[in-house]
Amino acid sequence: MTNEPTDVFKYIDMRGADECWQWSGAWGGRSRDRRPYFMVDGKRTMAYRWVYELVSGEAVPSTQMILHSCDNGGYPIGCCNPAHMRLGGNQENMDDMKTRQRHGLPHNVVRAIRTLLSEGRTQAEIARLYGVSRETISAIATQRVYGHVAEVPIEEDPPDGD
Repeated sequence: MTNEPTDVFKYIDMRGADECWQWSGAWGGRSRDRRPYFMVDGKRTMAYRWVYELVSGEAVPSTQMILHSCDNGGYPIGCCNPAHMRLGGNQENMDDMKTRQRHGLPHNVVRAIRTLLSEGRTQAEIARLYGVSRETISAIATQRVYGHVAEVPIEEDPPDGD
């Protein structure tokens, strides 16, 4: 028996309107980037793509992808809540990854590494401390990577009201 597109909803735990709707069907992809998928007419498609198209009534253009505001599109959640989805291009997705710190080192770690560098700690020592390569520390030091991470100004204590 073949699935109809609307059968995708049988595999979704549709909770409150603001919550992630967890996928309970099949998963595919590499172990680090598993995604929920659903088969219709022998064609394997992302489950949340079916949800988006069925709810919006619009096909997703081949130049676009579905971005999740909840950041739970992959394993283990596979959010299928259409309220958490929007269309976007590859560059918007990459920008989102940087802004939301979903790739690489968290911004607070980059700032801590910069602080240790400014205190005179060696790149090799910092690399061992954070479990990264010395080359990564060097790239942070020269701002070849993470140049977009701004320093957080240190707030001074407010003056006493005396």
